[in-house]
Amino acid sequence: MIEINKYLDGILDDFEQYISSDVELCNLKKVHFDAGKVPDYSDIHSQQLYLLRYCYAYAFEYKRMYQMLKDTITLNNPLTVTSVGCGNMVDYWALAHSVGTKQKIYYRGVDFIDWNYKFSPRFQDKVEFFCKDAVQYFKDAPEMSADIYFFPKSISELPTADVKTICDILRRKHFCQDTVSFLFSLRTDEGSLARDVAKTKLFYNAMRECGFQTDDSPTVVTSFNEKYKDQKICDLDREFRHPWRVVNFLKDLHTHCVNYDGDCCEDDCESRLDRWPVLKCKKMMWQLFQFRRGNCK
Repeated sequence: MIEINKYLDGILDDFEQYISSDVELCNLKKVHFDAGKVPDYSDIHSQQLYLLRYCYAYAFEYKRMYQMLKDTITLNNPLTVTSVGCGNMVDYWALAHSVGTKQKIYYRGVDFIDWNYKFSPRFQDKVEFFCKDAVQYFKDAPEMSADIYFFPKSISELPTADVKTICDILRRKHFCQDTVSFLFSLRTDEGSLARDVAKTKLFYNAMRECGFQTDDSPTVVTSFNEKYKDQKICDLDREFRHPWRVVNFLKDLHTHCVNYDGDCCEDDCESRLDRWPVLKCKKMMWQLFQFRRGNCK
């Protein structure tokens, strides 16, 4: 599969072409998650900026999540994964880089926006994309047939009412597997973590009510050891190189706005636009629940 740095460079080429066409960048100031805000993912240029800022770190985080799962259970081959809110499917990239070439993957990506820049599948894998919201996907599914249900930051963006609806659907569905894993990547900005964990607990309780057992706790959150949190991702994993091109372009992004004449037209232009890509694992947190049916061991 494509290297993550080459993938980002391709997006940067498109973003630079757009920026060079004398455009206003005010709308791109909305690409952030402060106070629980969500960017407009339907806008391709917001997608580009979002991916340039976050995809590098997400790829690393999701790879570590899958490695943690792989270290604790034996994965089925082929492995069936449903990714809820998959976006550009970077979690598929992470999974493929975690399991190696002998592992076959059947990946189902679900998102109500048909993202650009989705990763291409390996020759041995089957990848499907479903352009629908999460509630509709679970309603339409005849049964629950995935080994893994992965929520790549999407648990933050699912309304609690939708989570409750999905959990009600799960209670009525047949699960094909005797062992099922749920992986949730969590947001750590102010207020988000507590809201995310409250939502994941709803899934936890629903699976218990479906007759599954687990040794995991719904309140335990995994993060990196303190000695790793301030290290650069490229120093922790050789598959990641420091994304110099992306850093150098984004750190002065406000100066590329057509309205910039040495001063910004609004006070927050520089602070909102000149946000570096995430290069460390300081704020990465997730939950992993492994369920087994009844007395299965």
